[in-house]
Amino acid sequence: MLKKDDKSNKWRARIYFKGKQISMATFDKKDDAKKWEAKQKLALVTNDWQDDKDGDITVGAVILEFNESRAGTISAKTVDTDEANLRLHVPQALARKPIRSVQSSELLALYSSLSKRRSHATVKRIRDSTMSLFNYAVDMGYVPHNPVKNTRVPRGDGRTDKAVRPFAPDEFQSMLAAQRDMHPRYADYVEFLRETGLRWGELVALRVGDVVTEPFDAIIVRRSQSDGYPEKQTKSGRIRRVPLLGNAPAIAARYGEGRKRNERLFTSPTGAQLNNGNFKRALDWAGTAHGHREYDLRHTAATSWLQDNVDIKTVSAWLGHATTQLTLDTYSHHMGSDADTAAIERVRKAREFGA
Repeated sequence: MLKKDDKSNKWRARIYFKGKQISMATFDKKDDAKKWEAKQKLALVTNDWQDDKDGDITVGAVILEFNESRAGTISAKTVDTDEANLRLHVPQALARKPIRSVQSSELLALYSSLSKRRSHATVKRIRDSTMSLFNYAVDMGYVPHNPVKNTRVPRGDGRTDKAVRPFAPDEFQSMLAAQRDMHPRYADYVEFLRETGLRWGELVALRVGDVVTEPFDAIIVRRSQSDGYPEKQTKSGRIRRVPLLGNAPAIAARYGEGRKRNERLFTSPTGAQLNNGNFKRALDWAGTAHGHREYDLRHTAATSWLQDNVDIKTVSAWLGHATTQLTLDTYSHHMGSDADTAAIERVRKAREFGA
């Protein structure tokens, strides 16, 4: 099958056997691609076929082809993430190897080495990128199976994963007071994030028309936008309704007043799209946030809802988690059951009686 790549202006010829691609080559001229394709098909008929690459295409060459093949077909952020993971973390010795010769044991050794200096979550993301690379290699006929499937990421002894660390009430209030003195507008956004549990990209993408008042004050979270990338759907792929509690309704009304429904609800003072780096610099985040990350505002919202006895399924829906189990796994240690409360009360009364 011949197809012209509009981006590179080259002709790509693919050879299929029993519904599976077994070879591919790229040419500057269509005639050259046709000749190669005809030669390959004849070899198949006469049982003389042999892959021109003979399994010698290197991991590095497939990485380049993999990155090029996905441009414009999936989100730019995913392409950039995979490109960076593969470029920065696949060692040159592995990149020079024929991809067909790569063994699961080599990849496991790579993940084990990375785990000594990277967090578990980071190494998992690197594994996800190599998984996608080898899935592509299987689809292209470069390898018969994906060796990443037989590997797992060890816990390692490097940097620990960033734990759930919500703000204590006094920490949040002192931070907010300091930030209001510096930048009242952005301090409002901080308070809104804490009350709604939104991700940064979801806050950036909110429109005035996403604020609703019936049957209760809420926002409809439809989209997300990372800094420097186009808008996309939310992380779970679902639209959700999040209640506006505390000062959040007043904040939403303040910044939406007199503006069109399709305008961004929260912007910079000049009306430009928000940028996370500028936002944190304006608030001196490093100096005012008591060592917390901006993402801890989301954790603070979630844990406060749970501590106020909002059920786990509802909290999961408000956060936009893909599953309730994810919410439970993340926040279970911040939950106190009714049984715990009753037991503690019985112990307290028993000690008072004994005294």
